[in-house]
Amino acid sequence: MATLDWSVRSGPFEAGISSTLVISWFGSITAAARDYWRGNMRALMTALILAGFSTPALAQTFPCSGSAVSPYPALVATDHDHRRVAPQTGALSKTFTAFFASFDDEDDDDGNGQRDLRLNPEVVVYELRGLGPNADGDYAEPRVSIERPNRWYTSPELVPLVETIGGVTNRRIDDSYRGAGAVWNRGHLAMSDHAQRISAEASCNTHNFWNASPQAADLNQGPWMHLENYSAAASNKYRSIWVITGPIFDPATPRLTIGDAGELPVEIPDAFFKILVHESPSGVDILAFIFEQPNALDGQGKPVATASWVNCARASALGHVYDHRPQLASIAQIEQRTGLRFFPDRTDRQQLIDARATTLWPVESRYWDPGNAVCARQRSHP
Repeated sequence: MATLDWSVRSGPFEAGISSTLVISWFGSITAAARDYWRGNMRALMTALILAGFSTPALAQTFPCSGSAVSPYPALVATDHDHRRVAPQTGALSKTFTAFFASFDDEDDDDGNGQRDLRLNPEVVVYELRGLGPNADGDYAEPRVSIERPNRWYTSPELVPLVETIGGVTNRRIDDSYRGAGAVWNRGHLAMSDHAQRISAEASCNTHNFWNASPQAADLNQGPWMHLENYSAAASNKYRSIWVITGPIFDPATPRLTIGDAGELPVEIPDAFFKILVHESPSGVDILAFIFEQPNALDGQGKPVATASWVNCARASALGHVYDHRPQLASIAQIEQRTGLRFFPDRTDRQQLIDARATTLWPVESRYWDPGNAVCARQRSHP
């Protein structure tokens, strides 16, 4: 497999080249050269940001390709070890530039003696490298923002799986979400903004179904988003953390799906887990969370969430403060509900999976992105 050597790390750049100098250089290029540079600006911008330049005047949007299949190769970033803390899994798996994913296959998930297919990932794992402070001492995210594709990318590796499902005339997973978007989001497991720290192309590639499960809109855009922002800040403080996340399906609950007649039935998770891992010379620190997502059929026979969450867009008006301590759990609890097995080769495995934190790691406000205005600008945790 091809590899990509990200030899330039995000962080402060020691050469002292300012954005003013870069802009002045662009101003001296002839009209003919400008045409060339316009076509290559996105690649240049990504390189400048990865090198640590402060480039607010050059910030722009990178539109992800609208093609059915992603044109961006899943190059392996050789300075990221996404699989280092991945659990044991025998399912179909793939490593992308920004994450490793394992997809549910035709195993017998519910133990009824028949093969089933949930059309969800089993687990997504990625190393999240921290940013360095800029000249102002802020930990600002990269200035290049992607424009998300309207339709998520089709994954050729998943085609053989979906072709085994009978009674389906539309085999594009994205279309199963189409009529349910106001209730059920295509919930990223590896956050797009986290992948953007590597490259815009890597961020575009998070928009595929190796990396998504049906997630209640207010959960996805509320406490889940705030925990993702906390994870980013924690990686800035600790230089690097691992994020392990995925859906939970409880065999005892009714199996509800999204997707209309003729579309692929995508199962709705009963909960989601997220595990944050920080390795240091003194040992391994772990935060494990379980976010319940109870669901049932409404009066029209459509699946809906039966719990409520505060969307980040309403948090400020409501004076809401996100507190993730009630969701803290042990990895042993996650193993019991998912069938996954974590840290199989570690001699201290039992100690790691049995531990349950009672509070989050202290991550001071200076490590949070000062430009992030969502979630009521909450750059802290109780």
